[in-house]
Amino acid sequence: MRVMPLIKAAVNSAVDRRYRYYYGHRNVATFGEREKLARAHLARLPSREAEQSDVAKALAADGIAMLPRLWDDEQLTEIRGYFESHTCADPYRPNLGQFIAPANAPPETHVGYFSNEQVAHAPHCLRLANDPLILDAVAAVLGAKPTISYMAAWWSMPGRGKPEHGEMFHRDVDDLRFAKLFVYLTDVTSTSGPHMFVKGSHRSEKLSERIRYSDDSVEENFPKQDILKLTGSAGTMFLENTFGLHRGVPPSDEPRLIFQVLYSFEEYIGGPRRPVRTVQSEFEGTTLDPYINRAYCRVA
Repeated sequence: MRVMPLIKAAVNSAVDRRYRYYYGHRNVATFGEREKLARAHLARLPSREAEQSDVAKALAADGIAMLPRLWDDEQLTEIRGYFESHTCADPYRPNLGQFIAPANAPPETHVGYFSNEQVAHAPHCLRLANDPLILDAVAAVLGAKPTISYMAAWWSMPGRGKPEHGEMFHRDVDDLRFAKLFVYLTDVTSTSGPHMFVKGSHRSEKLSERIRYSDDSVEENFPKQDILKLTGSAGTMFLENTFGLHRGVPPSDEPRLIFQVLYSFEEYIGGPRRPVRTVQSEFEGTTLDPYINRAYCRVA
């Protein structure tokens, strides 16, 4: 780590407990070591009763579980329209400012992310993040009541050439245990940015360094049939343990819009430092748990 990032990390850790927690575990690389810390940390967390559903079993065993379609076409159109009308930004090139994607994305931009506030107020997204089917599966795998610690949405732009950052295989270390919900908001084919995941790699010690890996390295270490390429129509949803090796393939012909929710033990540094929305506990047909939603919402 260079000098300036070290200084920034020290400053953040001094004023924000999320950073102290994150930097305390991020360099623990292997599955076994992280599990030891996770089991010790569980004693500090509230529990949530959860059945071992088929979704939970698949997520635990394979690191990935497909979900039924929980949004209809009308909801998808509304959500997509919301993000098409709001500006986003390139997190790797902040000098480019805000822009409407995909039409007005700068030519060098690979991904355009929306802010925490924008995503928190997007139609239907908070309700989906609190769907009981999803919360129960995640709680069963985490062994504790989860925290909705980061909600994200972003465009992936086509025709940007060589992969960069999350477009190469890598492992996330967002918490000691965590899972992510992915939802395609546009149709995703083999040429419009499919997500890739190595089935079972969430429990493997192979390629455990916190670096980017080439396709060749992954193919040399894992069976071909376990390297999944996930295509699907808008509304395709799945849960994934992204400590497992994964990447987003850069689109070559059509842009991809995706929504994601991180469920973890603790609040994550990518989420808002303070809640960005006030909601009633009875929300769009479900009851919101103040603890689960504390990073984003004040639940009245």
